[in-house]
Amino acid sequence: MNVLNHIKEEHKKFRGLIKKIESAKGDKKKDLFRELYVEISGHHEAEEHVVFPLVREKAKSKDDELVMEMIEEHSLGSYQFSVLEKTSVENETWDAKFSVLKEVLDHHMKEEEDEFMPLAKKVIPEEKLANIMGEFESVLEQYKKKRKEKLGI
Repeated sequence: MNVLNHIKEEHKKFRGLIKKIESAKGDKKKDLFRELYVEISGHHEAEEHVVFPLVREKAKSKDDELVMEMIEEHSLGSYQFSVLEKTSVENETWDAKFSVLKEVLDHHMKEEEDEFMPLAKKVIPEEKLANIMGEFESVLEQYKKKRKEKLGI
C-alpha cells in the first residue's frame, strides 16, 4: 500500500469516529474525542514530517501554496482540538465547538483527497509513495504516543 492510500483509509476511520462522537454522551463522548485527537495528531505530524516536505520539494511554486494551506489547516484543527480538550463535554458549547472542528476536518480531508493527493501522485513516483510508508508509520506512532502522554491516557 502506498502512503496516499493509507491516508485515505485513515480519513475514513476519522469520519467514522466523528459520527460516533456526535451521537455519544458524557464520558463515552470524551473518550471517543480523545481517541480522535490522538489519531489525528499522529496523522498530521506524519504528513508534515514525511509527505508534505517531499511534495513541496517536487512541486512547482504555484502548487507549493496548496501544501502550505494543508499545514495551516492542520494548525487550525490543532487549535480547535485544544479548545475542546479544555472544555467539559457537559458544557453547552461543547457540541458547537465540535461542529466547528468537524467542518475544519471535513474541508481539509476533502481538499487533501481531491487536490493534494492528485498533485502528490503527479510529482512523486508510485514506488517512492510505497517506500515512505514505514517512515510515515513510525512518525505516526511516535506522535500518537506523545499526544497520549500529554492527555494522560
